[in-house]
Amino acid sequence: MNRPDTVRLQTWLKATGFDPGMIDGIIGPNTIAASARYLLVDHSDESVAQHAFDRLVGSRHAPYVHGIDVSGYQGKINWKKVATSGLCSFAIVKVTEGSTHRQRSAQRNLDGARAWRIPVGGYHYAHPNTGRKNPKDAQREAENFVSHYGTPQPDDLIPWIDAESGLIKSSAYHSFNVDWILQFAETIKKEMGCGVGIYTARWAIQSRLSKADNLDELAKKFPLWFAEYRSEKTENPRKKMAPWEQGSQMIWQWTGHGRVPGIKGDCDRNKATMADIVKLRMFT
Repeated sequence: MNRPDTVRLQTWLKATGFDPGMIDGIIGPNTIAASARYLLVDHSDESVAQHAFDRLVGSRHAPYVHGIDVSGYQGKINWKKVATSGLCSFAIVKVTEGSTHRQRSAQRNLDGARAWRIPVGGYHYAHPNTGRKNPKDAQREAENFVSHYGTPQPDDLIPWIDAESGLIKSSAYHSFNVDWILQFAETIKKEMGCGVGIYTARWAIQSRLSKADNLDELAKKFPLWFAEYRSEKTENPRKKMAPWEQGSQMIWQWTGHGRVPGIKGDCDRNKATMADIVKLRMFT
């Protein structure tokens, strides 16, 4: 694409409501992100969005778009700066934890991302370890998430359950942990009409889930968002996240110490393909 054509593309994207950054005739990360968002939001065509993104980025780069996840630790976020940075094509916001805690900044962050047309979802930090004697604990925690997520919007991403140290470590409870997650997801499906994804890391799978009789059920039903910290230059994750196959490993959190304009201090940064972000929308 030559410079005049790029200027026309950038001007048109800006007029349509997708900020490509400066109208400078240069295909940079802002133009890439704005083009991909336009195809995702206005056409809802996974194959077209991914093809266009691959052509814009070029074959020498991994076909990833970048995203962030945030909680109260990030303070007040300037979502305009985040959206125009070229480093945020999707976002995931902490909403709740356990059966009673809510993240006070959640609604502000969800609305902030939506206002700048960033596909956004919410996550819940699970605590089966505090409710093992209550058979309705998973349901209560799911209802806590539902009550504080608010009204889902058409392009929101699915909810996520953060399954880490809140799971019970004892190997005797690995199957309990899996059952708990399944019950949580059932409540979300009943209340919100959508599926759930799982956020975890290899250490948590090995120490809190691996000996469960029904572990394969999680891998079959839930897409995976996983933590594996590497250098920004690392093109692909290296660890095996069994029993999840590569096609279900959809979001890669590659650092907990990222920097993005509009956020003071560190934040988690993630990578995913545009095609997977389309698949992870709440209502597809």
